[in-house]
Amino acid sequence: MLCGACSANRREVVAVPETVRLTPPATLMQETPTPDPPVWDGATNGDLLDYAQDSRAALGRCNADKAGMRKWAGTE
Repeated sequence: MLCGACSANRREVVAVPETVRLTPPATLMQETPTPDPPVWDGATNGDLLDYAQDSRAALGRCNADKAGMRKWAGTE
């Protein structure tokens, strides 16, 4: 005696995850150019030096982040 309910092929739908790698737009990964020096109205030359050094360091960090994104995205 065969059991009809057990003999049928039972198919099961299985969802397979797919990894999609999205990258930032190319315009966001371009180098940030060095800005023109600002019109300075600070109190001392020391203030100007501090401002210039801070600006240069911030620009370096900004461009390092962008270089990291380009490397990750495989565009460098």
